Amino acid sequence: MLSEFFIYEALIVLLAGFIHGSIGFGFPMIATPLLATFMDLKKAVLYTLLPSIIVNGSSITRDNSLIDVWREYKLLIISIVCGSLMGSSLLVYFCSDYYKLVLAFVVILYLGRGKFKISLAPYMEHHRLAVTIIMGLLSGIVGGIANFMIPVLIILILELNLEKKRSIGVMNLCFVTNKLIQVLIFGLNGSFNLANLTFIVPLVLIAFGGFYIGSKIQDKIDEKLYKKVLHGALWVLSFYLIVSTFA
Repeated sequence: MLSEFFIYEALIVLLAGFIHGSIGFGFPMIATPLLATFMDLKKAVLYTLLPSIIVNGSSITRDNSLIDVWREYKLLIISIVCGSLMGSSLLVYFCSDYYKLVLAFVVILYLGRGKFKISLAPYMEHHRLAVTIIMGLLSGIVGGIANFMIPVLIILILELNLEKKRSIGVMNLCFVTNKLIQVLIFGLNGSFNLANLTFIVPLVLIAFGGFYIGSKIQDKIDEKLYKKVLHGALWVLSFYLIVSTFA
C-alpha cells in the first residue's frame, strides 16, 4: 500500500514535470521547495536529482542538438562544473539557508536594473566571454548550494537575447551538468544507497510523464510571452528565496 507521503511526492514531481515540459524549465524550482515542506533541504535536493537529469535531458533533445549546444557554450558549461563542485560541497558539508539571501539580492538587483541604472549590455558587448564565464561560475555555485541555479541563468539568457528553443537547450544542458556534479558529490558523501534509489526511480518515471504531457503545449508559447514568463519567474523566485530563508 502506497504511503500518503509517496502520493504527495508523486503529485509534486508530476506537477513539476508538467510545468517544465510546458515552458522548458522549472522542475527543481517547483519540486525542491514543495518537497522541503516535509523533509530537510538536503534530502529534497537528493530526491530531485535523477528526475531532474531525465527531464532536463529530454528538454535538450526535443528541439536542440546536444553537440551544437556544447560546441557553442562549452566554456559556460565548464565554468558551471567548477561552480557546482564548490556549491555542492558547501551544501553537503556546510548547509545554510542564508545562502539563498545572496541569490535573492542578485535577482532583485537585476530586475530593478532600469531604476538602478544597471545593465550588463556594455559588458556583454565588449567582454562577452568573461561575463559568460563569471555568470556560469556563479550559477554553478548557487545551483549547488540552493538547487536554484535558474535565476542566474535566466539573467544570462536574457542578456544574450537567445531565441526560445536555443535558450531552452542551453539552460537545460547547464541544469544537467549541475545535477551530474551534485550526484557525484552526494555519491561520494554516501547519500545514495539502494533504499533511496528504490524510492527515487518511480519518481523519475512520474516526472517524465508530467514532462511529456507539458511538452505538448510548449510550442504554443510565443517568444514575447516566453520572455515575460522568464521575468515573472525571477520575481516569484526572489520573493520565495527571501521568505523561505526565515520560514
